[in-house]
Amino acid sequence: MNKGFLTIAQNGEYNYVKMAYVLAMSLKSSQHKYNKLSVIVNENEEIPDKYIDIFDKVIYVEKPDEDWKIQNKWRYFELSPYDETIVLDCDMLFFNDISTWWECLQDYTLEFATKTMNYRGNVTTSNYYRKTFTTNSLPNLHTALFYFKKTKENENYFKFIKMIFQNWKEFYDQLKEPPKFLSGDVAYAIAAKVMFNRKWDNFLTFTHMRSRLQDDDIVDDWNKILTTFFTNYNGKIELKVNNFNQLYPFHYIKKEFLREEVIELYENTTRLL
Repeated sequence: MNKGFLTIAQNGEYNYVKMAYVLAMSLKSSQHKYNKLSVIVNENEEIPDKYIDIFDKVIYVEKPDEDWKIQNKWRYFELSPYDETIVLDCDMLFFNDISTWWECLQDYTLEFATKTMNYRGNVTTSNYYRKTFTTNSLPNLHTALFYFKKTKENENYFKFIKMIFQNWKEFYDQLKEPPKFLSGDVAYAIAAKVMFNRKWDNFLTFTHMRSRLQDDDIVDDWNKILTTFFTNYNGKIELKVNNFNQLYPFHYIKKEFLREEVIELYENTTRLL
């Protein structure tokens, strides 16, 4: 079956298309079997030719009016060109091959990352950013990394998510300590709790670099506190954070982390592939 990664990169305050470009290069350099990335962008977005060469497909959609540009994140099902899709946030990097994940996911139709790691490789335990989930007993789903097959049940699930996205204030009025803005994670979790009678617990995970999830009691931006450096050994790019080698998909969050020298490192490596 046709398998691939999908991300949404609708430019606004930040250049998310550039982040998706580097994500695509990190997939090309780390994934030996499945490394195609399609990207969802604003209609009429001008995409540099070198980006087009890396992306599998560029999918154009209308640009949201709001500053918080997640309004199209319910559309993954209809927009994905793949039979099996792993959805990613575009501010991520991959350093190791996850081909075995695809093989294990053959037995499933819908799975989310339900636990995350910090940069030390420890499972995160703080609910600092997830009080809405614990207070309302919502499944701890992360839409920064999730998998789905194109099934009728999943089509209905995404239709429900669309309804939540379009009426999120009414849905949030039923919650204790609701977010003050539309949250994709909360919307997907509400729909999952209503539609599926199951436990959500699997092997999908990623390194989540929100500052208060780290073991260092960081209250400032993590990239201002922790030292980072990239290495390239025989075409394999690695990242160390405070001398801890990063093993999982790396969700860096802070856009300033993606420095020009990092982009150049990936470009130079990708040219040799």
